[in-house]
Amino acid sequence: MATLTTRALLLGVASIFEPANGYQLRRELLSWGVEEWANIRPGSIYSMLATFTRQGLLERHDLHEGERDVAVYTVTDAGKAELQTLLREATVTVNAMDPSAFRVVLSLAPLIPRASMLEALRERERRWAASSETLLDRIAYVARGLAPPHVSHSLELELRLVETERAWLADYIGTVESGGLAFDGEEFGWAPPENDAGWQMVRESQSYREQLEG
Repeated sequence: MATLTTRALLLGVASIFEPANGYQLRRELLSWGVEEWANIRPGSIYSMLATFTRQGLLERHDLHEGERDVAVYTVTDAGKAELQTLLREATVTVNAMDPSAFRVVLSLAPLIPRASMLEALRERERRWAASSETLLDRIAYVARGLAPPHVSHSLELELRLVETERAWLADYIGTVESGGLAFDGEEFGWAPPENDAGWQMVRESQSYREQLEG
């Protein structure tokens, strides 16, 4: 799960802000608090960029920035396809005790086509229903005295987490079905305030883009 989460996060942030250098991508991910909820070690981001470049998911460009050289990255067609695969896998993978993969999906939802998102969400809904039935069977098994009684408390905790997300998921699917939020290819309709630090990254990326296109 950690590999899925970290790969999707880095490819997703690179897709949003490309072209961008490693420091920018690291800074942006840290601003999302990923070291706390996605188990990403900040120092590993640079090695992941090198790995993705070797795998053909990113392309490295060596540019000049003032008096220094800087490596910036863009996402290749293979990287874009891999990101969509990762995001779908993260959506349909259900784990009540570790929702980090799905949190990545929610953070990167504007990169996903609406139809693809709906299909994956409905599959997630089906898998949660199956998981709920399995947990109920296990709780009944414990109730018959066939397992230590304390086990039921762990199962009941997991069941309540599952049922909570099922209720939330039904609302979220309704929002997506009704045209709410913005997905890939749609007008986003939101921008950060003028004093947001992200604008600096936008300006830097524009400078890199001009060099690449020049």
